[in-house]
Amino acid sequence: MTDHGIRVLACKPSRPFIAATAIDRELCPPQDGQQFTVVSVDPKTALINSPVTSLDTAQLAGFWALAFTTVVGLWFVSAHVGALLGFIRRG
Repeated sequence: MTDHGIRVLACKPSRPFIAATAIDRELCPPQDGQQFTVVSVDPKTALINSPVTSLDTAQLAGFWALAFTTVVGLWFVSAHVGALLGFIRRG
């Protein structure tokens, strides 16, 4: 089995004398006139330096509500389909 390394790509502000390539502009679009270049970062370094973000509780509540209503809805439909099939089977 071969060992496949993970590559983490990041956008880094480019220096004025370095021209950004088409790939750089596609992956890291310019903002406020600042050009960015794509650089490869060690995954361990990327994990250590990644910003800590808090969980968006409103979005998580929306996902939970969607999952809950889907499960309850599927249960409701299956219960009624089962009752209908039982009624048909009994005649």
